[in-house]
Amino acid sequence: MKIGIIGAIKEEIKQLKKIIFLYKKIIIQRHTVYLGTFKNNNIFLIESGIGKVSSSIAVMILINVYQPNIIINGGSAGSLKSSLNIGDVILPKQVCYYDVDLTNFNYSYGQIPTYPQKFTVNQKCNKFFKNKYFNNQLNVQTGLIISGDSFISDNIYTSILKNLFPAAIAVDMESAAIAQICYKFNIPLIVVKSISDLSNENATFNFKKNISIAAFNAYILVKYILKKIIKK
Repeated sequence: MKIGIIGAIKEEIKQLKKIIFLYKKIIIQRHTVYLGTFKNNNIFLIESGIGKVSSSIAVMILINVYQPNIIINGGSAGSLKSSLNIGDVILPKQVCYYDVDLTNFNYSYGQIPTYPQKFTVNQKCNKFFKNKYFNNQLNVQTGLIISGDSFISDNIYTSILKNLFPAAIAVDMESAAIAQICYKFNIPLIVVKSISDLSNENATFNFKKNISIAAFNAYILVKYILKKIIKK
């Protein structure tokens, strides 16, 4: 099996690299890619950079160069739910955009024409998490993650997002764009995000303080999922 893994920033990549056996680093179109194996399966880990366009470019590099059978997006997110705290992990059932508005043309808020409003993800791994707690330690929740090209650190804007997407439990800057491309090319997508901040006025400080915790917890769950779903 060929597995593509995407992390946005160096802190996330630092942890995700631990998955790969005997990796080597190459540069493709200014993107760093780590090549190696996991249980004799080929792994292609790419550092996408932040945001929807950067992550979209990274996905297309993986698809065009390596033709992965599955893609995994591991990293951090901001909480939109009071029960999700720093270090908690999300395995969303759906992801969508929060900064797309074509409602004047009778599309749902967040919907790109010819695509669904929400993209379904994690169909291959939800069955492994019947219990809320992983190893009696990590709080793992599911739900909707919303994506856009802003780092959310404003209580008023957070309230607006919660009103627009009452089901949303977290916000990030990459997963919906990755999901759109995987939908287009019919590639299964797994999204694993860990909470780095609470999407409030302290979000910037908390992100810098807690990104290493979030990146590590996301890595723990990504590695566990790989052990469960890949062929030996």
